[in-house]
Amino acid sequence: MAKNRFIWSFFNWKISVQIPFLFFTCFAFVLCLNLANWQLQRAYLADDLFNEFQLQNQRPESALSDQLEAYQRITIEGDVKGHYFLDNKINQGTSGWHVLAEVQTDTYLVLVNLGWQAKQANLSLQTPLPEHIKVQGLVRKPSDGFMLQSAVEDPNWPTLMQQIDIPLLNQHIATPLFPFVLYAENKIGNLIPAPIEIENKYFMHIGYAIQWLLIGLAAIAVFLYISRIEYKENERKEKKLVA
Repeated sequence: MAKNRFIWSFFNWKISVQIPFLFFTCFAFVLCLNLANWQLQRAYLADDLFNEFQLQNQRPESALSDQLEAYQRITIEGDVKGHYFLDNKINQGTSGWHVLAEVQTDTYLVLVNLGWQAKQANLSLQTPLPEHIKVQGLVRKPSDGFMLQSAVEDPNWPTLMQQIDIPLLNQHIATPLFPFVLYAENKIGNLIPAPIEIENKYFMHIGYAIQWLLIGLAAIAVFLYISRIEYKENERKEKKLVA
């Protein structure tokens, strides 16, 4: 047995195993299994999210209240108290912003995504927003995304946001915002509505899980193949030395 190498036998089928190669293969296989499991969990979450979206979308319109759930449809009416821009939004290949308006209803101050507009030379609206609007759409709680720096370190925040952070906004405004964002389905001014649309990505994630599993199995297969070839080569060399 050579240094860092030993012989494994399986029912008289032998391979020459190099320990570093074995450790690397085991690491790669375990990593692929974990990635496959991660994609499997994402598939289950995506399926649950899509089913919840479908269920809520089929329910009748709800009233604005603290009992709302994600993806329920509501209609609100109120005065526009202010607006923000949500950066890095694309419409038909053109970069722009989503316009977010603070709408004061009889009961809550609601942040409403009114839709897309093209970027302007400065942080301004293409056309002024109405003072009073009526909006119908679905509600959803904003989700946190990856940020390179804290939002408050951006000199353009909160006028220009990279993501919606309602708790952080609440620290900078007089009236706390409703915890859900309403995504308008009706057109306000010249803005292009950006309603909530969710695709079922269950099968996409299942496909990724299968790919990672196959990569892991391929690593094992390559390990066995190379180890078998090496065993045959070493055996041939040893026979020549004996002869």
